Amino acid sequence: MSVKVGIIGCGSICEFHLRGYEKADAEIVYVADANETRAKARAAAYDCQWATDYHKLLQDPRMDCVSICLPNHLHREAAEAAIAAGKHVLCEKTMTSNLEDAKALVAAVEAGNSIFQIAYMKRFVPAMQKAKELVPKLGKILSGTVRVYHPFPTANWDRVGGDIWLLNKEKGGAGVMVHSGSHMLDAMRFLCGDPLSVEAKCFFRKGLDYYDTAYFQMEAGHTVFFESGWLDLLSLGVRNNGWDERIELTGEKGRLEVFTMWWTRPDSEVPFVRFYSGEDGETRDIYPPVKDCFVEEVAAFVDSVKQGKQGEPDVYDGYMAQAMIDAAYRSDEEGRRMPIERLARK
Repeated sequence: MSVKVGIIGCGSICEFHLRGYEKADAEIVYVADANETRAKARAAAYDCQWATDYHKLLQDPRMDCVSICLPNHLHREAAEAAIAAGKHVLCEKTMTSNLEDAKALVAAVEAGNSIFQIAYMKRFVPAMQKAKELVPKLGKILSGTVRVYHPFPTANWDRVGGDIWLLNKEKGGAGVMVHSGSHMLDAMRFLCGDPLSVEAKCFFRKGLDYYDTAYFQMEAGHTVFFESGWLDLLSLGVRNNGWDERIELTGEKGRLEVFTMWWTRPDSEVPFVRFYSGEDGETRDIYPPVKDCFVEEVAAFVDSVKQGKQGEPDVYDGYMAQAMIDAAYRSDEEGRRMPIERLARK
């Protein structure tokens, strides 16, 4: 069975979806973008139909599923339309740009019959999956640290509020915690489970947060310290290139650290796990086989479509990332610890 796909939004992020579908032997049959030139260019590259209105794309009966690669504030409307049209959905992160839209999209998925996957591709990084495998060896988790610093030259702030949607609060949802941090918040849940509450401090510039600290109280009883930053520190990180992403978990029987990669370099910067075992007192750096996490992400979605079975990360995972971000911002605004509103899976 060849899965037939439509792409909604032909900007730069869709390139990673297209690469994944090619590797999964799926067929691109339609692309849509409000920018006609961009839609035509993608259609020419994949010998498929194009439209400037994605509703026309959704009317095509050939398609099994769509990738939504639009700015964050447009995700809900497009996803609801796709679900209503009976299409399965792979939606770029963050799932929405606010918590109310996230709740509405959960309701739409629950009411429909569509498989819905959210594009938190770091779950598919082999080092992250290896860390998940090693977590039980740590014994009782005592604490965690999640760090995400991305190089952001000061001159970039001149572009805030302009035509770049992710630097526009209304369209993107906010700053570093949304665009950089949400991946690592999802990875934190992937490894540690759900948080119950958060106490946060956020620093803002031109309406966008550029540095955040947050203490998450986890359901399992431990605390995770989270920090995210868009900083003009261009040589931070394990590779001294400004990209500093790390998760550390300490347990009664050991410690592990996960080091990720520059997001567009999944096959050239090798993520790895540093694992300390209390049993033998040794520290080992573990380098799982290199895999393109974008390709793996799309392959998992295509496989779910073929099997007719919901996989992860799903709509509830997308909602939880938004709920954590929302609670952190409200904690900063109100100066107090904030509960994180969770939803029961149906």
